[in-house]
Amino acid sequence: MVYELLPSPYNPSDKPWGQKNEAQLFQLAVSHSSSLERLSLVGLKRLTGSDVISLLPKLPKLEDLSIESCTNFGSDDLEAVCSQLPSHLLSLDLHNFDSVATRYHNCSIPRKHIDDNVVGAIHQRCPKLQKLNLDYCGNLSMKAVGLLLQGCQFLTSLDLHSYKLGWPEVAEIFRLCQSLRHFSLVSIRLDLLENPGKELSDFLLPGPVPVPCVLPRQLTSLRLYRSPNRAISMESGPMRIVLEEFGTQLLHLHAQTVYNTTWEVIRRFCPNLKLLDLSHCKVELCLATKIEETMLCGMFPTLKDLEYLALPYATDAILLKIGWNCPKLRELRFQGFGIVDKPTVFKEVTDAGVVGLVEGCPDLRVLSLAGCRNITALSTRNIAFHCRRLNVLILNRCTGINDNAVAVMMPRLCSSLVYLDLIGCKLTRLSWQSILKHAKDTTLRVLALNGRICPPGFEKTLGPRVRVIEGCSSGLRWLGYYHELKMY
Repeated sequence: MVYELLPSPYNPSDKPWGQKNEAQLFQLAVSHSSSLERLSLVGLKRLTGSDVISLLPKLPKLEDLSIESCTNFGSDDLEAVCSQLPSHLLSLDLHNFDSVATRYHNCSIPRKHIDDNVVGAIHQRCPKLQKLNLDYCGNLSMKAVGLLLQGCQFLTSLDLHSYKLGWPEVAEIFRLCQSLRHFSLVSIRLDLLENPGKELSDFLLPGPVPVPCVLPRQLTSLRLYRSPNRAISMESGPMRIVLEEFGTQLLHLHAQTVYNTTWEVIRRFCPNLKLLDLSHCKVELCLATKIEETMLCGMFPTLKDLEYLALPYATDAILLKIGWNCPKLRELRFQGFGIVDKPTVFKEVTDAGVVGLVEGCPDLRVLSLAGCRNITALSTRNIAFHCRRLNVLILNRCTGINDNAVAVMMPRLCSSLVYLDLIGCKLTRLSWQSILKHAKDTTLRVLALNGRICPPGFEKTLGPRVRVIEGCSSGLRWLGYYHELKMY
């Protein structure tokens, strides 16, 4: 029996279902409809509202439904589908639904497919809903959101994207829904654009109003953004007030920004964070000056409970501070999703920084060192020795990594790694032989390599479970911790 039909985190971003076509996927859903509890329909270009409506009555146990980026859907289709949702549904995700890219900060303006009528159908059909994600996809009014919160009184997670919502509406949402544990809102009204273009004039409403905002007692995860990959300013205005009064209760904070003043506010008022996303998406130029380095280094003696950390850049000093102060760290990444696949070069990261990091953070499961050109086999040797449970290792374009660096890490990490990215490293077929030597014990699901080192027939040598990628990119882009598919 199949209980979940979900895209694999090991497939490329543009092919979430791998080699399966839409007909095969839909047939799988029909074949296992009596047992399915979770169903994710992602990136299906031919899927129509009629297809989903015909499927829903056949899913008596469905609790979690995702319909994301299905380009053949319109607002009428969504409203019709939502009017047929099962009353026992607990989670609904319609994020990133048919958005239109613009030149503004590499963001998108959502089309009005998720409107008040769609939300009305949701709250009428799904009174038991606990998680609702409408991020990146709507232009909702506060009236519709208010009705939603009154109809779905068990909501613990809510993600919205609407230019009609600002700080007064956020305060009202918190007042109406005291059970919230996670809240996300993307709205230009939460922050002010300095020079808005004419193309955005239809979306711009009066700027943020400094109103008192009381966080629900159970809320521990917060994401307030002005555009999809850009957090609002936190060093002044309502957000600073919120952090001053309620920062100690936050455990997860999404704050993709390059402003060091925001980092200082987070350090002062949010000492209990377990997840902090400071990565940037190449939206703005981020320079690692001594001031920024000092500000970042000053954060970690306070944030000792960090488990998930994403940084805009790194230096040896930053990595050493993390190693000394964050022993619980499980994931460390630099940057976020880029317009191009080529990562930024981190010239100031050497073996000294990596060794200090892994000595202090032995529980690391995910480590991205993409673009760190000055690290060598000494780094991989220490990674393999200290981080025996490492699942994801990204060494993309680490040009100091050679055959010896691969050979020293594979004996210890072959039984834990599920994702290894070696694209852009200076490798020969000796590295392939080192990997193949441990093929029987390997847990690898994705191996990304330069094509020239793979021998003929390499696809079958590691077994059917391992996807070997040749070329300049693994195809697995990371957008930050928000909407991340766990790889372990």
